[in-house]
Amino acid sequence: MFKNRHILIFLIIVIIELSSKAVAKKKVVQKKGAVVDEKNINKTIPIPMISKTFISHKKAEYQASPKYKLGVCLIGKNFSSILERIFCFLNIVDNKTRHNFSTCDRKYRYKSLHKMRIAQKLSSVDKMFKKYEMLMIVRNPIDRLISGFMQLCYFRIYLKPNEDYCYKCGKNLSCFINKLQDELWAVTRNEKIPNQFHDYHFYPQTWQCAYYKYKNNYKQIKYPSTNKTSFYNNLTHYLEKAGVPKNDVKFLDKKMRFTKTYHVTNSRDATKIYRDALYNNTSLLRQVCAIFYHDFIEFGFDSPSQCDQSKNITIS
Repeated sequence: MFKNRHILIFLIIVIIELSSKAVAKKKVVQKKGAVVDEKNINKTIPIPMISKTFISHKKAEYQASPKYKLGVCLIGKNFSSILERIFCFLNIVDNKTRHNFSTCDRKYRYKSLHKMRIAQKLSSVDKMFKKYEMLMIVRNPIDRLISGFMQLCYFRIYLKPNEDYCYKCGKNLSCFINKLQDELWAVTRNEKIPNQFHDYHFYPQTWQCAYYKYKNNYKQIKYPSTNKTSFYNNLTHYLEKAGVPKNDVKFLDKKMRFTKTYHVTNSRDATKIYRDALYNNTSLLRQVCAIFYHDFIEFGFDSPSQCDQSKNITIS
């Protein structure tokens, strides 16, 4: 019974993807005497890196620990929930509440590097990078995409019945990827103001953290979906290097290794089914590689062998 349910889910995914391809082939437009497939425009061209940032008070992705001169740029689906709690712990003075790892407020959260450097009374962002150890946690782009899709579109964790962040695609991964790609191209052409929720959870990581300008100033740590021991060790190293007391480092090390957030999806059976379905759909996988082309290149992640990564486009 359990096995049959998995087979059924897989067949549904395949049927949805085949139907979306059939619809795409029918939607053509006549332009200057040539037939142009509207759905295939830009589908295999890499989404460019952009020289702009999308400031949002709700997102407020920059977090600081003034005492230890540590900072982080939070990126959705990249260990951000636990990082937020770690920095809250570092900033809490009251010993009665600081070991409540689930308690966290938005103090020392900033919507831009500029706002963060003003709060720290520094004359420039460049000086702040020299004074602070700024961390940026990066993740394999496909793992991050699948994780976000499963959380928000498949399981709909924390969402109200009327909330939708999946372009009205429901559980259709092919539909979602097409809509995301269209939105990203619209943003690059200045035709659309980014949706901040999509930005935080799904936009390329090279679009986050003012990366285009300060990429050489961040200390990057790779966040793997499995076998996280080296990741935890690296993060612990930065805490020790910053002068965090040994007892606090030990406490945080234990918390980061064993605290499970409700929206973790990587170990769930449906997630594995969707991941396998994506890797078995070459055309859809190539679209994903085009969307996150620069994430693969900039952060040193291997792209799937099915992807042709021969094109490189950058616009400002």
